[in-house]
Amino acid sequence: MRKLLHVSQLSISLFIALYIGIILNLPILIRRYQHLQYDNVLSLLTEMLALFSLVFLLAMLLSLFGKTLYRVLVTLLVLSSVAASYYMVLYNVDIGYGILAAVMTTDVDLSKESVGYHFVLWVVLASLIPLVFIWLAPMPEAALRNTSVRRITKKSLLIVTAGLCCWLPLKLMGQVQDRHDRQDNHTMASYGGVVAGSYSPSNWLSALGMLIYSSYSQAEDSRTLFDPAEHFTYIAPKDADDLYVVFIIGESARRDHMGAYGYQRDNTPNLDHERNLALLQGYSCDTSTKLSLRCMFVREGGASEAPQRTLKEMNVFSVLKKQGFSSELFSMQSEAWFYNKVMADDYALRETIQAEKRNAGKPVDDMALVGELQDSLARHPDGKHLIVLHTKGSHYMYTERYPRRFARYQPECQGIDDACSTEELVNSYDNSLLYTDYFLEQVFNQLRDRKAIVFYASDHGESISKNMHFHGTPRDHAPIAQRTIPIMVWASDGFLKQSDHQAAFQRLRALAAAKTPVFHEKLFDSVLGCIGFTSPDGGIVKQHNWCQAQ
Repeated sequence: MRKLLHVSQLSISLFIALYIGIILNLPILIRRYQHLQYDNVLSLLTEMLALFSLVFLLAMLLSLFGKTLYRVLVTLLVLSSVAASYYMVLYNVDIGYGILAAVMTTDVDLSKESVGYHFVLWVVLASLIPLVFIWLAPMPEAALRNTSVRRITKKSLLIVTAGLCCWLPLKLMGQVQDRHDRQDNHTMASYGGVVAGSYSPSNWLSALGMLIYSSYSQAEDSRTLFDPAEHFTYIAPKDADDLYVVFIIGESARRDHMGAYGYQRDNTPNLDHERNLALLQGYSCDTSTKLSLRCMFVREGGASEAPQRTLKEMNVFSVLKKQGFSSELFSMQSEAWFYNKVMADDYALRETIQAEKRNAGKPVDDMALVGELQDSLARHPDGKHLIVLHTKGSHYMYTERYPRRFARYQPECQGIDDACSTEELVNSYDNSLLYTDYFLEQVFNQLRDRKAIVFYASDHGESISKNMHFHGTPRDHAPIAQRTIPIMVWASDGFLKQSDHQAAFQRLRALAAAKTPVFHEKLFDSVLGCIGFTSPDGGIVKQHNWCQAQ
């Protein structure tokens, strides 16, 4: 009887290994087989063995915790892998730290827009058979508590063998790849690393580990971060006392889909006619909101190059704060960890903004930020004031980002469960950028009669193709569309009356005319430099300052 029960427990682990490691990953295996450069059959068999062995290893390790906990933990393993496979199989999404960080964000409002009844149906149907097997197979607690030397030795041998069968084939194939690299005189990414990032559950487990590590082991305390304002000297411009600085954080915007950047559709009619506007050829530092917010406002190197982008330094907004600027932040998203790093005097998130009487009953809309901007300007009539606006921009679901009167391009993609064509997705996306154009115009209108400068930068781009609408691919192999962004600088006539501001702005216009690439990593130096700050001891790197004469 004990032998039968022991086989039943082993059978569950073997079945879960087959189901998660091979069956769920089969479409990915086929897709990857078609793109392997050499030894396709050998690579495919190697990866299948490694996947099976990895899941079997995990299941056997979990079996050490007793019957009930084993079932609960293996159930979570199945459900998580099935959920990941939905996006991997149907949307060709690479599950990495950025994706998991976006899913785990407190901004459930955005995350739920990528979950429809098709997803729920997939999870239910794809999980049904393994969950029935897990929970109905006989596993008496007495069998699991059997601590005989023979049983422990047998289980230990199975665990060690599974570990070797997972690691050794990948190690050998890595050596094969290294040999090809030497012959072809090029360097490919680590074979084992690529395999781990390509399949479930290794991709989401490694991403989860990095997320936990960055959230707890290396929690970022502003008091321990390197503070440029404490280590460098910053000299404010003489006219800073009545200056307004506005930074608008865009969302998922691509410049190659904006008419002002040469896109075939005229979906930026207002930006097209702005005189005091520099349209720069921007590239994001990462591919998801949380990651880009870590690296786009600090000095180059102020965030780690690791996937989790751990912060090392304080950002440009904290420098302005310590130079005497008052500051307020208003957001249609919920990245509170970042807003705390801005060190604003006050900030309001979407829920607070929508609770205001003037927004009662209205959908969540970026235009609500314009009302907050107006109030902030009224509260600080004398200037030397910073306002940060974080938009929802073009985050999927695109059709929910704009009112019906901006639905210029038809047909649209109407819902998460619709089988949308590329044309429908692009139409909806372009409409969302049409609304961004309108939103930016309203922001500029509030500042035309003040001494003001406005910066706009999207956090990342977006991949769009048939029934696909994603970002967050690990940046080392992300499509260029996920890094291609608009970065804009607008200035009021009052700001440009100063000859030095006028000269600096002409340098921006020259960069735009020459289509010179500019990067998030240079925003720190350029925001300060374009405002007119100087630093005699290296607090602003001249080569990174877009407004500096090179």
